[in-house]
Amino acid sequence: MKFILKYILLFSPILVKSQNFTYLALEFGPKFENYQHFDNGNELHTKPFFHSPIGGLIVGHEVQNKLAFETGFLINNYGESYRFKGDFGDFTSTSILACQLPLRLKNRINLWKNKLDLSTIVGYSLVINNYYDVTSSGLYESFSSSSGSIYHVYSEYVSKSQKRFFGLIETGVELDYKLNNSSTLYLSTTYLAGLSKVVELDVLYSINEGKEETANVFSNGDYFSILFGIRYPLANLLPDKIQD
Repeated sequence: MKFILKYILLFSPILVKSQNFTYLALEFGPKFENYQHFDNGNELHTKPFFHSPIGGLIVGHEVQNKLAFETGFLINNYGESYRFKGDFGDFTSTSILACQLPLRLKNRINLWKNKLDLSTIVGYSLVINNYYDVTSSGLYESFSSSSGSIYHVYSEYVSKSQKRFFGLIETGVELDYKLNNSSTLYLSTTYLAGLSKVVELDVLYSINEGKEETANVFSNGDYFSILFGIRYPLANLLPDKIQD
């Protein structure tokens, strides 16, 4: 928490000196996480999946109504998931509860009467892993698939969370619509890609009492998100005396 407060205070001089070009935003929406795997038995597979939404507070600064620099604070609840071929169920659980600090650069292009803008997004997010160094016991499950096969599955964390801090590279696009009260509604779609392995899970399974097979499920923290947001000029939120 102290780190987050220092991070916010670092940007406070920008907010004080340039209120007319600075805005606050709230954004929230679903994210779809991307896991990878290795499987000796060729029965397990992973796919992008929804575990929980992502959202938070954003502070931005515009330059000549074209460029915008943003930072903020997001709550990012990572899950983990895998499934077996022919089965419609997913093995999903919470893996990491993280605080995410984004740094974004947006380049805006007006599409219609200074009301509708299209923005490209590039950025970097520092993710603070709150589950760092948390141990977890293994999990055993037995179930029947839609085809009638009986699965016996044992999964155990190699590392529930390998890193205290990790980074994500962000790219995306955004559509902005300016309202008459100076606020702006926006819809963005972004993909964030990690640079190294963050979570790793070992899986041991057998089908119909057959040979035990081993698999490994892991993630670099990658995810795809669709965010809905509203932003409002900071100057309009503060009393006139403070603005002066």
